[in-house]
Amino acid sequence: MRFMNRTDATAIRSTLLLPCLLANLVSANAAGPGQPGTQAAAEAGMRAAAPTTYRVINLGAGDLSELPAINDGGQVSFSLQTALGSRGFFYDGKATVDIGTLGGSSTNAVGLNNAGQLTGHSTMPSGLEHAFVWRAGSGFVDLGSLPGAPNSFATAINNRGVVVGSSDGAPFIPARAFRWSAADGLEDLGAFTSGIDSYSRAAALNDAGLITGNSNTPALDQEAFAWTRAGWLVDISAPGSGSAFPVAVSSSGQVAGASVGPANGFLYHAFVWTHAGGMVDLGTAGGTESFVLAMSPNGHVAGAIDYGTSKQHAMSWTRAGGMRDLGTLGGSYSRALGVNGKGQVVGLANDKGGDSRAFLWSAQQGMVDLNKRLRHAPAGLRLDGALAISDNGAIVASSNAGLVLLKPVQGREGTHSVGPVAAADLVKVGAPLDASVSFADEDQVGTRGVTWSWGDGSGDQAAKVRESAGVGTASASHNYAAPGIYSVRATVVDAAGKSAAVSRKIVVYEPSGGVAGGSGVFISPQGALRKAPIRSGKASFSFIAPLNMQAQAPGTRAQLQFDVAGLSFRSKQLRPMAVKGAVGQFEGSGAINGAGDYKFTLNTTAGATTGSGGRGRFSLKIWHTDPATKREVVDYDNLVARTAVAGGPLVEGRILQE
Repeated sequence: MRFMNRTDATAIRSTLLLPCLLANLVSANAAGPGQPGTQAAAEAGMRAAAPTTYRVINLGAGDLSELPAINDGGQVSFSLQTALGSRGFFYDGKATVDIGTLGGSSTNAVGLNNAGQLTGHSTMPSGLEHAFVWRAGSGFVDLGSLPGAPNSFATAINNRGVVVGSSDGAPFIPARAFRWSAADGLEDLGAFTSGIDSYSRAAALNDAGLITGNSNTPALDQEAFAWTRAGWLVDISAPGSGSAFPVAVSSSGQVAGASVGPANGFLYHAFVWTHAGGMVDLGTAGGTESFVLAMSPNGHVAGAIDYGTSKQHAMSWTRAGGMRDLGTLGGSYSRALGVNGKGQVVGLANDKGGDSRAFLWSAQQGMVDLNKRLRHAPAGLRLDGALAISDNGAIVASSNAGLVLLKPVQGREGTHSVGPVAAADLVKVGAPLDASVSFADEDQVGTRGVTWSWGDGSGDQAAKVRESAGVGTASASHNYAAPGIYSVRATVVDAAGKSAAVSRKIVVYEPSGGVAGGSGVFISPQGALRKAPIRSGKASFSFIAPLNMQAQAPGTRAQLQFDVAGLSFRSKQLRPMAVKGAVGQFEGSGAINGAGDYKFTLNTTAGATTGSGGRGRFSLKIWHTDPATKREVVDYDNLVARTAVAGGPLVEGRILQE
């Protein structure tokens, strides 16, 4: 272990106290659920369990701006892109509420504890962003920021209400890790270096107070740290491990993540660190790289193994069983995104046709497509990824109907769930857009009504509901008068007055003079997003671009909208560079999360509607110029990602040029 930025006396004190404290943390949990025997017993118990089925609860419509979190009671925090910007939401087990902002336009909720406290960051009237704690009934607590660093961003909260994150003064003041509690306020956790490169960021913590994250070294590697009140900031990276990205801390003090450096040929390897054993490389189980993406409080690790050539499989690791390849659902790709204390792993995997599906894995049943476990689901609903799972078995999943909660079936409790908006991805100006929505009323209490909103200021439209034996549909038609990207929204209200909304984006185009456009989703590859290099998941896009800018139809505005968890991009300018056959190249500028000046290049390959065997491709690069160094910094690029495919990933949706 190496201690940085402390006097010799402080370092000596830290050397003496940290082992004692971490030993106490481990011994305090020695008989807890993190031990191999308990894990084996949990898996043995699951082998005797019957298959679980799930009811679907609609949480919210729109694109995710942050990944959701779920607590042991099945409450959920999440963030969605709305017409007002990113907004944070809380599902308390019965209803979903918008938690509001700190006075500005946006909120991102990133963490949730078992007491129902949310944390994240929100804009203030000044435009600055501050970390917060929010709780139903008491609202926001603004956590402030560190001296000289006016912005702050939370990353995690434990069950004692302690928050960690980072505070910065971008672009010239580097981020510094912080700890906040109601008793101690905001504390600077320090860094391994000083000056302009003194970056540090806290990523996770446990209830005993052990915090982990990473910090720059003099060589500019981002090495992992452990922080405790007694031990302060300690470098826990193994020699040669290079940059390390901790993900989680178990209740017994294990830190899990992935590192990339010379020791592994500059390939990512999953690791687990403990005070007793240091940083241990978990290997790759025959693959080329491995990644930790989640860990349960009892130390069960989940993530992915990369086999190269765009082949990646979900993985699970326990101290007793080692690393295990969880397989796929018939395709070449799967990725584990969540794991609970019972050893259940969730994630996404593609099937033989290349479509992404949400999965649940257990030692008892292996990998199961969750779409086959739904009870009384609305027609057309497809779960494309499972993002988080609680110890009570509730699962948060993304779908073509927005974010949903899968609740294990118990007793006679019914739900009124809504399926996706069924409509064309693209429609010509003046042509009718026919849309429909389905819903399932398990208790058959009836539906009060369905209202359509077309996103063009034309006002809401009531739809006639057709319902029989607990299954219903509603349809409507609309003509758009001008080209653009519009959000079509259907709100379904049940007989008890509870509502659920679903939406989808529609590209309306005028082919006069030539046009390129499209709307759809794809799996953003690992390495594409700079701020989260090991993240991969669902991304959505919509764009419209007249190919002849001089001859474009009146009212046409070229535009691109792109969303992936952690980044929302909206173009300010979009213009064609080159068009040849079905391939188009475009460039322009825009904003990320509503701010900044970013450049982008877009490459598209037109294809037929999904299902006909002719999918299009979509590649996007977004970058900015660092004001301090004047260097180009790439913020998103799905072509230079480690698992990228030439030409960009295949999309589900439609891209056209005509």
